[in-house]
Amino acid sequence: MNGTKLQQAARIRKCLRTIATCALLLCVTTPQSWAWGREGHRLTALVAEQYLTPETKSQIAELLNKETLADIASWADTYRVDHPETGKWHYVDIPKADATFDRNRDCPVSATDPKSPWRDCVTDRILYFEGRLGDTSLSSEQRAIALKFLVHFIGDIHQPFHALGDDRGGNNITVNFMGSSACGAYNCNLHGVWDDSIIEEQGLSEKKYTDRLLQEIKDNHWERLDGGEPTTWANLSHRYAVEALVPNGTLLTHEYIAQESKVVDAQLALGGLRLARVLNRILGTPTQPDTQPGRTPLPKPDAPPPSAPQP
Repeated sequence: MNGTKLQQAARIRKCLRTIATCALLLCVTTPQSWAWGREGHRLTALVAEQYLTPETKSQIAELLNKETLADIASWADTYRVDHPETGKWHYVDIPKADATFDRNRDCPVSATDPKSPWRDCVTDRILYFEGRLGDTSLSSEQRAIALKFLVHFIGDIHQPFHALGDDRGGNNITVNFMGSSACGAYNCNLHGVWDDSIIEEQGLSEKKYTDRLLQEIKDNHWERLDGGEPTTWANLSHRYAVEALVPNGTLLTHEYIAQESKVVDAQLALGGLRLARVLNRILGTPTQPDTQPGRTPLPKPDAPPPSAPQP
């Protein structure tokens, strides 16, 4: 009798382990649309690398050793898996009904340190990590982490649906992508389409896509738009997201993709240009003076974030 009970208990424990394993796999394989996908972040970093000064490149090489900006561009998403408290750092929830960012409304007080002057949204965290990267009293390891976050977050803020609070930034809007409800292994949603599908639909290798972005920068003289503040970038991304919103269940046509791919390219390119300007300002000698209106001095990590002008 005791042997039978032990066998039953063993079977129950095995069943519970199986259930737990399945639950873990479901958590791992559930799609999480966070910002540009890996390729989008790499493209932004690859553009930035073309506009870095020699001094900045040298400083980055010291901090990252053998890795490049493109190599670490998605590091913050990987880090986020085991550090969910950093999740809110990747976006800012500006309501669809409002045109501009309101820090008190859209950027929550830090959940882990309510007394911190820095809040939990991407606009605050860009400035925070600018300060930490520029703080030479910190260790090389701490500054390298700041660089990794900064590269990623400047990419994030240029993904339009990372500046929209409604429908979880488009994650709750299911769409049909040019005749298919499946985007890879998952059901299509609007945020995910902007993260990955529009970029993938171009059918370009990474080098050819980077070359196209660099050519578009030259053709459109986008270098003159490389400055600004995180708040300004968030407001512009928000406007693009509102313009690209569609109702739940919408069929995204070739015309939609062709039109919005222009916005995707512009945001990838501008994200790279602005990342380069920020890194040159902090780590090297800028190619031109940082005299853009409203450009604030480099903040200290423990100081209140400076207020930024509205566009």
